[in-house]
Amino acid sequence: MIFKQLFQPKWKHPKETTRLGALAQLDKQQDAHIITALACEDPSVNVRTAALKKLNDVALWWQACQQDGEPSIKRLANQKVAEAILASPNALSDADKERYIERFAADKTLEQLALQEKTAAIKIKLLTRLNKAPLVEQVFRSADETLQLQLFELVLKLQLTEKLLKVAKGEAKQKLQDVIDEQQRQAQMPVEVAEQAKLILAKLNALRDKTDYQLVSGQFSQLQKQYQQLELEWLDEELRGQTQQKFTQLAAKLTSHSDKLKVAFEQQQEQQLAKQRSVLALANLSALAEEISNAMALRFDGNEQIQTDWLHAKVAQAKDMLQSEDLQAGTELQSQQQELVRLFKQVEQLAAYEQDVDALREQLASYSSLRAPDEVSELDAAISAEAELRAQLQQAIKALPKELAALWQQQFSHARKHWQSQSDALMQEQKQLQNAARKKARDIRRLINQGRYRVAFGVFNGLQEIFEQLAEHFQNDISREYEGLAQTLSEAKDWHQYAGEAQQEQLLEAAKALANGDCDDANERLAQVKRLRKSWQLLGPEVAQQAKDEFEQAIEAAFAPCRDYFAEQQKLKEQAIAEREQLIAQMTSLGERSGELEIRELEHQFNALLKQWRAAKQLESKLYHKLNKAFSNAQGNMGERVANFYQDNANAKAALLQRAEELQSQDDVFAATQTLKELQQQWQQIGFAGNSKERKLWQAFRRVNDSIFSQRDAAKAQQHQAHAEQKAEQVSALEALEQQLAQAQSNADLQQLRNDVQQLQLVRELQGRQKNLVARIEAALNAKEQAQQTRHLQELRASLAQGQALPTDWLNDSRLELSSEQIVLRLEIANNLASPESLSAQRMQEQVNMLDAKHHGVEYSTDELLLAWVAKAGVDEQGICQGDAQERERILVVLDKMVSV
Repeated sequence: MIFKQLFQPKWKHPKETTRLGALAQLDKQQDAHIITALACEDPSVNVRTAALKKLNDVALWWQACQQDGEPSIKRLANQKVAEAILASPNALSDADKERYIERFAADKTLEQLALQEKTAAIKIKLLTRLNKAPLVEQVFRSADETLQLQLFELVLKLQLTEKLLKVAKGEAKQKLQDVIDEQQRQAQMPVEVAEQAKLILAKLNALRDKTDYQLVSGQFSQLQKQYQQLELEWLDEELRGQTQQKFTQLAAKLTSHSDKLKVAFEQQQEQQLAKQRSVLALANLSALAEEISNAMALRFDGNEQIQTDWLHAKVAQAKDMLQSEDLQAGTELQSQQQELVRLFKQVEQLAAYEQDVDALREQLASYSSLRAPDEVSELDAAISAEAELRAQLQQAIKALPKELAALWQQQFSHARKHWQSQSDALMQEQKQLQNAARKKARDIRRLINQGRYRVAFGVFNGLQEIFEQLAEHFQNDISREYEGLAQTLSEAKDWHQYAGEAQQEQLLEAAKALANGDCDDANERLAQVKRLRKSWQLLGPEVAQQAKDEFEQAIEAAFAPCRDYFAEQQKLKEQAIAEREQLIAQMTSLGERSGELEIRELEHQFNALLKQWRAAKQLESKLYHKLNKAFSNAQGNMGERVANFYQDNANAKAALLQRAEELQSQDDVFAATQTLKELQQQWQQIGFAGNSKERKLWQAFRRVNDSIFSQRDAAKAQQHQAHAEQKAEQVSALEALEQQLAQAQSNADLQQLRNDVQQLQLVRELQGRQKNLVARIEAALNAKEQAQQTRHLQELRASLAQGQALPTDWLNDSRLELSSEQIVLRLEIANNLASPESLSAQRMQEQVNMLDAKHHGVEYSTDELLLAWVAKAGVDEQGICQGDAQERERILVVLDKMVSV
């Protein structure tokens, strides 16, 4: 047994430390099968772990992950397999990869695989297993149409349809849109069906107040059909039951109500039929009455074919019809009965009426034979004779029945028109003279009221001439007015001559007083002068010449102060005329140059001249109209061109207004607002649209602007509300994660927590808090890693100081081509520790070497240097360090410094 152990390889030695030492000496290439055997079969966890780490082969890690019974090795193998798969998708076969995913992979690894995996089936399986909405959303956003279609069911499950609709492509987008539409329909249908059912029930209930049977019956049937067509399955069971119960109750009540209305309707129909029969009977009776009336008229007109017996037979027939049961009592029947009674009486008195007609015929013949007057002297006698015969005829016609009277009245009117047409010329001449006399009488009365008697005397002479030309019949109409005026003027003639001398003195004194007074207002002085002259002229020609001369001298003296004022007014008038003539010349010049100008420039200059014309000094009406006509002629067709320009501008603004109104129905109110701002800029670039349209268009455009901006403000408020709610939810989520940070124990917990925090899609206000939380998690991780590193260093120091076996983590190969002395120097330099004075030159050289290596991108950590030193120093079979004692002491100092830091 002892002999066997002497020749047994050290990697098969019973002691773990010996096997570990031997494992460290094995070559990865030449001794791969030995290391593999140790990794798979060695009973020591430390040996298997060291062997796996030494080979670092993914196949061995995968085998250990599946078969090794030690949890720590399984965890380490799982981690290594995950790193390999993440580094290279082909590190494992598809079958092994799927098995690893299904049984061994952690969620964090699965998430990273889901993002990196190229095979669609595996990617879908990973996402389905993880079932995390943020991850599915991230993959979906970067996926092509085919993968999006495969993710469709998962998107539905995680309720991401609306969120991912905008990034979906092709058929996937259409399917998501269909799902959203269906979801909206499912959300809307219960509300719509409930509203429709409520409306139908309300209409049914309203029918109970209707009294029209046909309306109630027809609408009741329609509403029943509409109710049967309702998709009540959209309603919940309770509401559906309530709706059906209400419908049943209303239907029963409406059926009862309809039955009652039907009875009343049938009775009403019967009454209408009876009324129709009565109307028909009454119409027949009326027709018979008209027949009797027409026959009577023909008989009175001398038609011998109308026999008396026939008339009596018709009367008897009418009396029989009056007894008909179809006739209903009423005002129409009563009126018809009265008419028939009158006709019956006429038939009975037929003989007496015929005698009256004969006498009337002779009188009408006498009237028709009247001769029209040829001269004024014959007019009065002709008018008197016509009036006498006319009165007799009218009295005789009035005594006849109305049908007969109408016939004879027509003949009389024809005869009278004939007489009037023959005498019309003479009568019109007399009427014109009469009207002229009345007008002169009114003028005379007005002149008398004004005190202008002298003029009134002259007008009265003309009235007297006209009055004498009138026939007595026409003189009678104005004789009272004529005689009154003659009497008034006769009395005034004597008094006027007396009063004229006193008035002459008053006017002369007033003119002198005005001449001696101060002139404060030239226009008022001119008006006073005119009034005095007018009053003086009313005195007539009897005024003495001396008085006339005195009055003229006084009036001239009174007007003298006004002359300078009116001369100045004339000068201003001439200036105003010159100003307007200059504007006319400018407008003419503009018209000549209008073809060379752009329409905007033409409109600007044209409106400027119009504005100057309106602002120019005013002139008297006649002169202004003359100049204004010239100004208008100078405008030519420029006004039309400007008007067309305004119309084009109005059309352009109307088009912008229409586009703005269409924006009111746009779903995206913010896009509509942006478009509206562009329309506002275009509006400002369009010129004036004319006084009649500019204000109206602007007010309409402004109303649309106000409406859309109000919608935008409401949408903003809604967004702010949604943002606040989202923020509140995210604050709650952050607070929960912050609590998890306080409770996290392991690095895995902290790493998972960090991933969860980083994956949060937070509003901008919370992103700082999110970063702060990530920083706190990182700090916690760093603290744990630092503590672990410190423990790791303490374990190494304790082993070196006590001469015990080193921890297996420090027993790895190193490829650093440095001596142990160089490594110790570099550790002292890195930790700012002093080296022995005898090694100062070597220390300086190592500093130079470190700087040069760093310049070339090569820099070793303290852990790497410590591992390299342990490897250079070597360990015995028990794993105890065999390095130089002085170097170990210096390493202990380095470790003390690293631990204290």
